[in-house]
Amino acid sequence: MFDSLISPRQEHDVKYVVGSLKKFDSVTQKFYQLSCGCLERSPPSSPNSCSLFTPILPLAHPIHRQTYAQWKYSMFVNTIFSRKKGRNLYLLPIGPFPESVINTEVAGLRLWDFLKDFAAAFFQGPHVHILPEVPLEDIKCTKRVHKNTQQVQVLVGDIFPYLQKMCPPDGYSVIGVSWTDLYPSEDLNFVLGEASFVHHSAVISFGRFEPQLYKDGRKVRECGIETEDEKASMLVKLIKSLCHETCHLMGLSHCVFFQCLMNESSSMEQALQQPLFLCPVCLRKLQKICKFEIRERYGMLREMLLKCCESVECQYFVDSMKWLDQCLSFLDNDAERIS
Repeated sequence: MFDSLISPRQEHDVKYVVGSLKKFDSVTQKFYQLSCGCLERSPPSSPNSCSLFTPILPLAHPIHRQTYAQWKYSMFVNTIFSRKKGRNLYLLPIGPFPESVINTEVAGLRLWDFLKDFAAAFFQGPHVHILPEVPLEDIKCTKRVHKNTQQVQVLVGDIFPYLQKMCPPDGYSVIGVSWTDLYPSEDLNFVLGEASFVHHSAVISFGRFEPQLYKDGRKVRECGIETEDEKASMLVKLIKSLCHETCHLMGLSHCVFFQCLMNESSSMEQALQQPLFLCPVCLRKLQKICKFEIRERYGMLREMLLKCCESVECQYFVDSMKWLDQCLSFLDNDAERIS
């Protein structure tokens, strides 16, 4: 049953955004009930309000929303018109990479192994594998030289067909990870990453993630001499971009309900402001497709963030750990409610 603090109207709102919760235990129901505040036209003030998730105001028009029911229907339609896919996720490094990236380790793991383990924790359920690195030269794609940075950029849409062909028979999707900068169209400057639900593939570039490489469009130093602070910043952005684009491959649209990993961003600054975690509405969709237990998943994510904190000094990771501790306390039905 729903918590007595949930009003009939809020119960209706919860069912609208995350669907029926009858099959879940009381703790999981209580967690998803936190979605009730996302349809309010003013900041929540009820005793049941919680600081774990912040609604986005003003309320977005319904045409921009993707509720759980809408997501579920779109996934059903997709299964009708697409061939059967496996459940595994594959990461494909697209080289070349500077020595600083090749030699990067997180808690004793090389960068690619760490990304694999983090993705396995975030999308708990599907197995995550790393494919052998391929050179960018093997991919037939349009290139240009950025007018300010004078660096080569690749048209992101040209990479999707190649990634689709590289997906093994047991794969759900392939996510390409490149150092080379990407652009979505001639009239746009750059893109951090992009996903193609049609091709079951995504690509992200983290060369632009390196801080202080460029300033006001001008190159101020060579890559490969990052400080620990810069390594931490690059790691944060790489993790967030990888998880964001992979969620798109699982049918999740940009989130307009809460401050969430799936919020849309049009600049590096906006991307950096996004949380590392999904809101209840987006998590409900991911749970359906990955079939994880919420508390177990958060526990695994906490272990991965602990490795990050042990490897680099980064306030973002520390704050994320604090948020996870609050969330785990909430799920454990702690006597003190979070407020």
